[in-house]
Formats: sequence, structure tokens, C-alpha cells
Amino acid sequence: MFWRRKRPAADFNEEVRVHLQLEADELRRDGLAEAEARAAARMAFGNVTAAEERFYERGRLLWLDHLLQDVRYGLRGMRKSPGFTATVVFTLALGMGANTAIFSLMDAVLLRPLPVKDPASLYFLNNAGAREVGGSPPYPCFERFRALAKSFTGMAAYSSNDHGIRIDGVVEQVDGAAVSDNYFGLLGIAPLAGRLLEAGDERLDPPVAVIGYGFWQRRYGGRPDAIGKTFSLDDRTFTIVGITPKEFYGLTPGRHDDVTMPFTIAGPQVLRSTGSWFFDSIARLRPGVTAEQARAEIDPIFQAFMSEFPVSADARRDYFHQMVVTPASRGLDQLRKRFSRPLWALMAVVGLVLLIGCANITNLLLARSAKREREFAVRVAIGAGRSRLFRQVLVETGLVFAAGAAAGIAVAWFAAQRAIAFFAGGARPILLEVHWDWRVLGFAAGLSLLATLIFGAAPMVRAMRADPHAAMKDGGRTTAPRSRIEMGQFLVAFQVALSMILLAGAALFLRTLNNLYTMGTGFHADQVALILIHLPDPYYHEQATRIALWDRLLAEIRSVPRVRSASLSRMTPMDGNSRGVAFEVPGFQPLSDDDKGIGLNTVSEDYFRTLGTPLLAGRDFTANDRTETAHVALLNDSARRHFFDGRDPVGTVVKIWGRVPYQIVGVVQDARQADLRQPPGPFLYIPIRQPVDQGAFMMLSIRTSGDPLRVMAAVERRARGVGPDIHIVRTDTLARQIDESLLQERLISILATAFGVLALLLSAVGLYGVLAYSVGRRTSEIGIRMTLGALPGQVAWSMVRQTLGLVAIGLAGGVAGSIFLASAAEKLLYGVTPTDTAALAGSTVLLAAVASVASYLPARRAGRIDPVAALRSE
Repeated sequence: MFWRRKRPAADFNEEVRVHLQLEADELRRDGLAEAEARAAARMAFGNVTAAEERFYERGRLLWLDHLLQDVRYGLRGMRKSPGFTATVVFTLALGMGANTAIFSLMDAVLLRPLPVKDPASLYFLNNAGAREVGGSPPYPCFERFRALAKSFTGMAAYSSNDHGIRIDGVVEQVDGAAVSDNYFGLLGIAPLAGRLLEAGDERLDPPVAVIGYGFWQRRYGGRPDAIGKTFSLDDRTFTIVGITPKEFYGLTPGRHDDVTMPFTIAGPQVLRSTGSWFFDSIARLRPGVTAEQARAEIDPIFQAFMSEFPVSADARRDYFHQMVVTPASRGLDQLRKRFSRPLWALMAVVGLVLLIGCANITNLLLARSAKREREFAVRVAIGAGRSRLFRQVLVETGLVFAAGAAAGIAVAWFAAQRAIAFFAGGARPILLEVHWDWRVLGFAAGLSLLATLIFGAAPMVRAMRADPHAAMKDGGRTTAPRSRIEMGQFLVAFQVALSMILLAGAALFLRTLNNLYTMGTGFHADQVALILIHLPDPYYHEQATRIALWDRLLAEIRSVPRVRSASLSRMTPMDGNSRGVAFEVPGFQPLSDDDKGIGLNTVSEDYFRTLGTPLLAGRDFTANDRTETAHVALLNDSARRHFFDGRDPVGTVVKIWGRVPYQIVGVVQDARQADLRQPPGPFLYIPIRQPVDQGAFMMLSIRTSGDPLRVMAAVERRARGVGPDIHIVRTDTLARQIDESLLQERLISILATAFGVLALLLSAVGLYGVLAYSVGRRTSEIGIRMTLGALPGQVAWSMVRQTLGLVAIGLAGGVAGSIFLASAAEKLLYGVTPTDTAALAGSTVLLAAVASVASYLPARRAGRIDPVAALRSE
């Protein structure tokens, strides 16, 4: 093998010595003197050194040997220049670490396939229309698909929901999933322990369930005796029969299915309903069948189903026009829809940061190569090939960039952990799993290689162009070539332009976040605590029982010290929930289905007082608005304008779903309910004691006289004491709930600002370095000018003026670039435009100020140069 020498070098050297000695002895016997005999023997043998080199090269890969030499030389160079090495590695660590961290988040949210068998053959079956792609059709239609479609090897139903389960005598909130019994078999999931759901489990009584790995560790400490344990949900008791593998969390990225139960927990009434659109169906294509062929097969089945249960033409066109088959290899797309645009924007931002850092590094490498001109010239003069010099500089540069990439992995890991914690914060965490697998590490390695080839090209080319005569004359003193000066100046302007883009972008995103926080919402979020309460069916199935409990709960909470008001509601602003119903108003003629739709919330008295929403007309709800009294309702101002066109709605009787009458008794101010970016739509409020249907969940809102978190514990204790098995699902504050609704805006604002500041610092360092290098190269010129009468201030100003000219060019390019890129990301902005004067002007002034300070220090040094000393050094 090439890495094994066939004989030791010492043996070969000994053989050569013996051969020369024998030849010399023979010549001495022929009459030659000792010295003459040895010289003749060497002449007859030939070049000993060449023979040793041929022996050394035999059986070896020269390129590998040269590579190892270059690596050793490069490592020595890094050790001898610790300042240079630390600066480059630190800059690369920040740039590559930021890029790798954002890529790891993109991988977790957007790219990673489900850890299942052959994910590429999995597809969701969705009904779709002109306005949106929905979930699966009702369960009776799904059963028809499963019975009639031949394009699939299998089909399963999946629905996720939060549940309060009683386990070991304690009610615990879990993320639950209901699935058909072939779900795990279809996905090809094997159990970590026990078994998973299988055929026939939907009909078992008592039912069985499967728990996730995380829940198993959290609740049972990973003990094997968890299998066989039981828990109850409402009036049913489930037996745990298996544990899913560690890497499988379900079909929803960002969410972990703690408990998976048979689909029949939805109940026979829901499963038979032809109007319940509450789940997703996933199917596996047969080999050789295309997605379009499968869609063409199931769409007629769907059309036949819809013809039996007709909906309006508007609804059919907008939501139920056809079936589509969408890839399911990466799971459900709610998280991707929410965060794909911000993550791509952040990827562009960190890419610009890396470009700025690499531009700095290129300037450093150019300066370093200038100091090594004599070294390169000497090596060329004694016979080194230019390609050999190129390879050496390539290896040296690659080592530095590889060290930066390695340090960047550590930075990326830390940054990714902070990002994971950011997503997981709040009452409704998004649980991301960042895997440092071949994709993430390959991205970092590829980024390092690409940066080496692109930004290390300049010093490599310079090494190949080394001129022995020019570099060695006059003792090796050289002047900077015009091309290198121009490249350094270009890189300075390039850095300034990129920094301007990042600073302007950060300013736009910060202004967007500020606009969303300070806009008129129609409510006051300060000092409002929120507690989501769940009432299990066995105890509170009857409506009268529920209403009696709500009465006791409100009375109890209002008596807690520092509680100013308290109320109950099905929804609160920015909680992610929405509900729409059909609404009939006498004299109003809707133009479409959307025209007769209205948002609905069920609330108690004091709801508007607690949230700080003003009453505009009529009266508020009272505790006397009960089941046995006339049903009343409140409208928001948008509903009054839409349905009544300036008329006074108070006293008008309206209907929900065309059958449930309510009399309008008041109008309240508009409040943004689901999205701060969207203006309020028509909304209807009805009392909790006069509901159109009953719900097991209610949000308790409490306005306090101080910090709401300080009264939370007392409120929880009082709430649990009101009735048996009251389950507190989560606690929060309205302010934090708004924060969670603005998660993507906060994410991009925080990171864009951090990267903008980093870009500003890198640009300042780059400007300082280039100008300091220029001063060092022009020491003799400055000395001559000052000898001829130039004042120190004039010299300093000439240096600053040159730098500020480059800064001005960079700022002009950066303004144009920021407007262009901000236009591409305009959907992420709110209340500002890509040409926002305040953002652009503020960024320009800040960058110009930092550039002035960075250029002043080396310019001041130029003005203090002693002309005599400068000329003597020449």
C-alpha cells in the first residue's frame, strides 16, 4: 500500500553508503588516492540526493505528501500570527454560526421529512376551493375514499387536540391525537416498547392508547411499568399499551403528541355527521401511481358526496370545489405557513452578515499576502512552481476558514438553543427539535468551502503572480499594486452597502413591531390575567350545572384581594381562536355567504370592563341575562356599520343560523380579535347564560390593581375550590398572549437588530483595518508631503476624505439595495413602506457616524508621523 514503505529509509541510505565504499575501495586498489577514489565513486553513482528523493517518492502519493506539508506549514503560520488567526476565526465563527443556526431552524421547520417509512409516498387528502386548501372531508366521505379508491395502499385519519386527562388521581393537560387504528401501520412506525394501535383497536371496550416518548419520560420517568397503566378522559378509561419511538412526535411539526387514542373517541354522532370538518386524512400512494392520478380518482367520490349534502354556491366555490392531493412527507404545514417567510428573510440577513465578515477577511488576507511577497518571490526564484504556491495558500486559507467553521458550529449550537427556548416560551409552546445531522453539518462544511474558494481567491491569485525580480530588488521593498488598492476600496464600499441594507431592514422591522404594539386594539392588555378552565363532561354535562358553576366561580374570584373585575368568555383577543356563524338581520340583503357571516363570542357580564373595551350605545350584559329571560346580544361597531348601515340596531331581533333569536341591546367598540394586522370585522357577543351551544372550555379574565402574576396563585386556588375536577389548562396574561401572537414579528425584529449591530461593528473594524493598512503602506509618501510643508491636519483630512468617499458610495448602493430587498419582504412589514424616510435616514446617519469614528483613529496616526523618521526608514 502507498502508505507503507517497502523498506526503511535507513536501510536504503546504508545500502548507498556501502555501495560507494565498495566502489571507492575498488578504485584505491587500482591505484587512486583516497580522496580521488571517493570522488570518482560518487561521480560513477550519480546524484545521491536525487536517488534519495526517488526512493522517498516511490510508493507514495506525492499530492498527499505535499498536502500534509502544506497543512503543517499552515498550522505553524496560524500559531505564529495569533492576532490574525483569532480575528479571522472570530469573524467567521459569528458569520458561519449565524448562518448555520438559522439553517438548523429552517431544517427543523421547513425541510426535515417525517421519521417514517418512505415519507415521499405519503400524501394528505384535502378539500380545496378558490380561497383556501382545507383539511379532510367529513368522516362519511373519508370512509368512501377508503372503500373505493384503488390508488392507495392505505389511508388513515388524524386529529389533534388538547385534553385534560386524569392520571393517578391528578388531572394533567396533554397534547392528544385521535387516529384510525391503521395509522401507525400506514406510517411504518415500530413501537419503542409494547405495541401501537392496530386493526380492531377502534372497537375495543375499554379502549387502549399509546403514549409518546417525551410523555413517558416526563410522567413515568421512562419506567417499563408504564405499559398497562390507565388514565381517564371524560367518562372513559384508557389502558396504555405502547410507547412511540423517541424521534416520532406526530404529524404536526412543533407539537408533540403525548397521548394517541383511537379515532372513535370523537363519538358516533360526530363520525356520522356529514358537516364535521375536523380532521386530516393521510394516505400512501401505490407504486407507479402519480398524485394527479390519485386525485382524479378521489375527486368524483368527493363530488358525489357533496351533491348529496349541498352547500351554497359561494361556499362550494371558495372552500369545497375539489379534492387535492398534497405531499405529506414533512407533516402538516401550519408551522411552515407561519414561519417560512420570516426564516427565509433571516437567512438572507445572516447571509449578508457573512458577506461582510468575509469581505473583512479578504482585506486581511490581501494585507497578509503583501507582507509575504518576498517569501513567494524567493520560492519562485529557487524553482517552486506557481501552482505549488497556489495550493499552499489554498490550504492555509482553508485551514483558517475550517477553524472558523468549527467555531461557528459551537456558536450555532448556542444560538439554536436560544432560538428553541424562544419558540418554546409562553403558554402555548412551539417545540422544535434541531438535529445536528449530516444536513446541518454538511451545510456548515459547504459554506466553509465556498467561502474559502470565493474570498480566498485574491491572495491565491497574488501568490501565483509573484514576481521575483520586482519583489527582491532594493532589498525586497515593494509598493502596493493599484489593483490591490482598488480591490480594498471596493470591499470597503461593499461592506458599507451591506451594512446599510441590514441596518435599514432592522429599523423597518423594529418600526413594524412598534406599530403593532402601539396601534389601537380596542382593549387594554395591561394588568389582565388569563386562566383557561376546562370542565369534564361527567360532572358538568348539564347546562344548568355549568351555569351554576360559572356563577359561583365569578363570585369567588371577584372577592380575591387586588382583583378589580373578572369575567368569563369562550375567546379572548389574540388567543388564536375564532368562530363564525351565519347571521340574519331584518332588512339586510347579503351579497354572498361572507356578507352574512359574523364572529361570535360567548361572554359574561364585566367582560368589556375587564378588557377595557368601551360601550358605545345601549347597555352591557348583567347577571340577570339568564336562560329563562329574553335572549340578548351586543354588536361591535363594525357589525353595526355592515348590517345596519347607520341605523340604530338597539332593539332589533337578529337570528343565529336562522333559528336562534337574540335582541340587540348595545354596541361596543371594535376590538381586534385574531390578528393585529387585520382590521376588526363584524362581531356578535352573547351571554354565557344564554349560549347557542355548550362548551367545556372557558377563559377567565381578571383585571388586577397591580402585577397580574402576583394574584395568579390565589385565583387558581379559589377556582379549584369551586367545584370537583375543575381543570386549569393554562395560565397567562393578556400582554403575553399578544406577545405570542406576534412571535414571528418579534423573532425577526430581535434577530435582524442583533445582526444589524454585528454588521455595523464588522464594517467599522473593516474600515479601520483598511485605512490603517493604507497608512502603513504610505508612510514614506506621508513623510515626503509633510517635509514639503503639508500640515498634520491636512494629511489626516486627506485620509478621512478618501474613506468617507468610499462610505458615501457604499451608502448610496445600500439605500438602493435596502429599498429593493425591503420591497421583496414587504408582507412582513406593517405601517411602514420600504422607502420609509425615518428608517433610511436613521440608518444612514448611524452608519456614517460609526464610519467617521473608525476612520479618524488611523487618520490621526497618519497626521502624527515624524517625516524624518519616515524618510530615514526608506
